[in-house]
Parts: sequence; structure tokens; C-alpha cells
Amino acid sequence: MSLLNTSSLLGREAIIDFPDSQAEVHYSPQGVLFWKVTDCKGSTSEGRERLSYLQLSDTLHFLNWIEKSGFTVSQVVDTARGTVKAFWSYTDEKTNGAQRASMFVDGRFRFR
Repeated sequence: MSLLNTSSLLGREAIIDFPDSQAEVHYSPQGVLFWKVTDCKGSTSEGRERLSYLQLSDTLHFLNWIEKSGFTVSQVVDTARGTVKAFWSYTDEKTNGAQRASMFVDGRFRFR
């Protein structure tokens, strides 16, 4: 079995390349996510979040977390294909109703 097709993300580190940023992530065995994001301008942000994790198959993983700012992330990681389908939800006072906006973002995934 290749390392790419490992059965769990927990205890592993990865890089996710999004269109305008790169995320370095560590999924701790205790279910804590450590992340550092560098945007296309070189600015960085980082955090430590409680991770909700569900293994869908040997190569498909569903993750969710809510950052202190309220930024909410849901991801489906496919380690066999090296892809991430992310859904981001965040505060946006310009929107009606709950004053939140959201978007889907595709990324490329690889273990470190």
C-alpha cells in the first residue's frame, strides 16, 4: 500500500494547494488540527482547531472545523486522487439574512 492511500489522516501532515493560497496542516492523533496558510501575497495565518473527522473509505475523508473568527471549513479529502473539495463559510455584513457568505474551493492534496 502506498503512503498516498493511507487509511487515516490522523497523525499525518499534508500540504493543500488552493488557487490563491497554500495550507500546511497537521492532523493530530487526538483530533486537533494545526494549520498555517500562506496567501498569494505571502501573508500567513495559523491556528489550532478541534477537528470533526469522519473516514468515508480508505481514501475519502470528511473534515469540519470552526475557527475562532467564525470561519467554518468543511472538506472532502481524496488521498487517492490528491484532491480536496472545500466549503468555506464566513461573516459578510454585505449579505442578507445571517450575514454570512460561502464558497466552494478546489485544492490539490499531498502528504508531507
